[in-house]
Amino acid sequence: MKPITLLIAVLCCPVFAFCQDITGLWKGTMYNDSTKQVLEYEIVIRKEKGKFTGYSHSSYLMGTTKYYGVKKINVRVAKDGKIVMQDAKWLENNYPGEQSKNVIQLNVLDLAKSGEESYMDGLFVTNRSRAYNALTGRMSIKRVNSLVAHSELMNYLQMNTANEILTVVK
Repeated sequence: MKPITLLIAVLCCPVFAFCQDITGLWKGTMYNDSTKQVLEYEIVIRKEKGKFTGYSHSSYLMGTTKYYGVKKINVRVAKDGKIVMQDAKWLENNYPGEQSKNVIQLNVLDLAKSGEESYMDGLFVTNRSRAYNALTGRMSIKRVNSLVAHSELMNYLQMNTANEILTVVK
């Protein structure tokens, strides 16, 4: 009887990820393996008509200057339960130098819950372009209350996008 119970539990685990609510504001860090740099990372995810979409904000300090980038991202839950996020469009950045529009970041994260807190943790990778090598790293984000937490991404969205995006997140 134990093998049957174990088999059912293993087969149903990815189904639980589909039932999880991944919408809202997520904050944490991403570690770039190449530069050995830790970046602040925020994601807002919303669900509309059965599809997930979102926005990401990454930032880092260089000297006294804070550099940031804001992107629209596509979000989906894979069959194995992983949360997959891929860049869709650059919205704004102040990174030094010219930015390649052909570099796309892909995040593949595991969703976990500890008590009332939800976490996503996993790997990210970028594609290689003529000007840039592929980058890899690790990301760890935690769902936070968008009404309480300070969020540079939420501030950007309030100033630059339609209000319907924010009503879904709050």
